[in-house]
Amino acid sequence: MNQTTLNPEPNSAPQPPRGVAGRLSRWMLPLVVIGAGAIAGLALLGSGPQARMAPPAAQPRLVETASFTPSTHTPVFEAMGTVIAAHESTLYPMVSGPIVAVSDQLMPGGRFRAGEEILRIDEADYRFNLRKQQASVAQAESALQEELGQQEVAKREYELLDRNLAAADKALVLRQPQLASARATLESARADRDQANLDLARTRVTAPFDGMVLSRNVDLGTRVTTSTALLTLISVDSFWVEVSLPVTDLARIAIPGEDGDTGAQVELHQTGWDAAQSRHGRVLRLVPELDSISRTARLLIEIDDPLALRDENAGLPPIMVNEYLRVRIAGEPLAEVVKLPRKLLRDGDMVWVMSADNRLEIRQVQVVHKAGEHVLIKTGIDRDDRIITVDLSTPVAGTPLQLRSANPGARPQRAGNAPVARLETDS
Repeated sequence: MNQTTLNPEPNSAPQPPRGVAGRLSRWMLPLVVIGAGAIAGLALLGSGPQARMAPPAAQPRLVETASFTPSTHTPVFEAMGTVIAAHESTLYPMVSGPIVAVSDQLMPGGRFRAGEEILRIDEADYRFNLRKQQASVAQAESALQEELGQQEVAKREYELLDRNLAAADKALVLRQPQLASARATLESARADRDQANLDLARTRVTAPFDGMVLSRNVDLGTRVTTSTALLTLISVDSFWVEVSLPVTDLARIAIPGEDGDTGAQVELHQTGWDAAQSRHGRVLRLVPELDSISRTARLLIEIDDPLALRDENAGLPPIMVNEYLRVRIAGEPLAEVVKLPRKLLRDGDMVWVMSADNRLEIRQVQVVHKAGEHVLIKTGIDRDDRIITVDLSTPVAGTPLQLRSANPGARPQRAGNAPVARLETDS
């Protein structure tokens, strides 16, 4: 039996390294390849044209403007006021007794003419007293005549004595004290008669002025004394309106003094009236006392025929006592001032002006009066100035402007949108 022994031949192909070194080599090779590619890419990008950020183009802001011409304007001072009665009286009787007659107008709102009878107190007792005093006068007159006769007798007796007496003794002999007493008694009787006659007349209570009843406290049959309040009467010829104003406004309002000057004209409105309805009055007096809380001055404004009772005031709204009115007082005219809408006055009494080179100018002005929707400006605006009438977001002096009418197709820039930056490319 033959046996053949086989010897294996060694492998000529390289074998991969084994161990830790072999594993590191397998991971490092791809990283080296990727890093080399990144470096090559950056080099290519750096060799191309460079792009840089250019500053934003200055876009003009679209605005609208208006011009205002200085002229003479009358400032108007606005305030609120309360209506009070110019004349208000609470009537008390001058005599006592039961009320026996009252007028049909003795009710709130009833009207009386000056001297018209309002009510009557029972006069029986006063007629009796008058007759008694008339009798006393007749008796005193008779006593005086009797004493005058006694004077004649005494005078003749003194002449028959043919003696010179002292002045005091002579007066006694001639009954001069008795004559003086008789005359005094007569004067006293006449005074009592006149008082009785006056008391009788005072049983008729009459209106002291043309007025309207505000309230009444008595009725037919009420027994009254001199301390009983009968009724309250107010004059309807005129009412007053009391308004409060800052003390600084008084210098530009015409207030009449003792020389009889006419006060400033006043226009009055009430929220319940139609827009076209108004009443007119005039400044009457300055109250010589400041309001204790607001420290403001108080003016009295007079309104004639407040209830519109006269024919020439027919159709005008009536004004009631305690009514709250809006008051517009005309001040002294101001020359060479600009009347500007109040909305065009910016923060801190500033205005926005479009300059000659079409840029924004923020200008300080002198405001001499503010009222309602307008202000009056003394200095800071010329007749040729173009005042910006639209609102601008973040206004900055020097900002370029353009009239919207010069570029009607342009879209107005929205508030808060800034110009967008653009890219410029350098080859």
